[in-house]
Amino acid sequence: MKHLPKKICLSCRNFSLQEIDSGSCKVVKGLASYPVKSVDDTCAQWLDCGQQYFIRTGWIKGRMAKEKGEKVNTETGIIWKAGQ
Repeated sequence: MKHLPKKICLSCRNFSLQEIDSGSCKVVKGLASYPVKSVDDTCAQWLDCGQQYFIRTGWIKGRMAKEKGEKVNTETGIIWKAGQ
């Protein structure tokens, strides 16, 4: 059985993650400013981003741990508390 992420912006090829909970939708290329979308938003132009989904979720986990000052295991390694 193959695990497939939900068809949300976080797993879309056209989405560019910028914050923990939001990013830019780049369905239409070449705009001066791209519309901001939540990671849980959906649309009809969703395209699977493949492995990038897991990279993004690891980045979110790491960023959250850094903000809280905690140690956490992520898919890319261990992020340590400041000063350790």
